[in-house]
Amino acid sequence: MGAALLPVTTSTGVKKNKSRFWMLLPVQEVLEWAFFTACWVAVTLGITAAIVFAGRSGTPIHIPSTLQPPDLTPVQEAEVESFGLGFLWLSVPQAAASAVGLLLPRRHARGRWYLALAAIVSATGVHYMSTRISLFLIAANPGNIGFDILAGGGNVLGLGFDLLGLISLLIGGPE
Repeated sequence: MGAALLPVTTSTGVKKNKSRFWMLLPVQEVLEWAFFTACWVAVTLGITAAIVFAGRSGTPIHIPSTLQPPDLTPVQEAEVESFGLGFLWLSVPQAAASAVGLLLPRRHARGRWYLALAAIVSATGVHYMSTRISLFLIAANPGNIGFDILAGGGNVLGLGFDLLGLISLLIGGPE
């Protein structure tokens, strides 16, 4: 009865649940990405509204030719307007879901996961619609496409991060 007990350490007794996929993002980072892009949309719309308001209030402002909207056909105008409305309508649930998900404590893992899923799906739709608008602007004004290519490339990069977040949520599950 005098046998000594073997010490149990945490490295041998309990295995940590490590994922095989090292690139997967945790739910917190997916929510932060969705919130960052929603804030970016709000800042961009605020600056655009300020420029439009300054132009309508009678104050003469000089807008560079790279920011001038090109002449679109009626069909292109209708499609850009529909993508723009979809962009605005999807930005609201993206911002709301990501903000609420970031405010929830970690003990509500399932709710945070659902909110992160809603936010990243909305962000993917926003980036898709923004990319389509950029493509229409490139097609309408092929002579001055530097800014449009940068904006379209940024949107495609955003789509890539959105898809990485979506895959991370679907494979990784709740925290």
